Amino acid sequence: MSKCSCVYCDDYDAVSSSFCNIKKVKARKTHKCCACHRSIEPGEEYEYVSGIWDGDFDTYKTCIDCLSIRDNFFCNGYYYEFEEALMEHLNAIDGNVDSECIEGLTHNAKARIIDMIDKIWCE
Repeated sequence: MSKCSCVYCDDYDAVSSSFCNIKKVKARKTHKCCACHRSIEPGEEYEYVSGIWDGDFDTYKTCIDCLSIRDNFFCNGYYYEFEEALMEHLNAIDGNVDSECIEGLTHNAKARIIDMIDKIWCE
């Protein structure tokens, strides 16, 4: 039996929205990922989410790498800007991540997570 490495979320945005539309699209122009803030270049696939939260319309664009991290580490909800929550969680579990979480990541996401774990282990 494997140990779950999921980040616990107590504020799942999709639940508190008046409506939420989620789709994967291919970029026609440059966008910025809401999680890692890198540029999503034309031709890249990304997740596009639009909806109303607390009465305000908003959109979120998430690159495929961050989407793979979110899908593998946030089992019961997620944040769109999750870097800080993920690092706090990795610190709390001393970087001991279930291998299944790592295996499901894209190549770039895997490198980011391994780098985060290395920083924890070096402290």
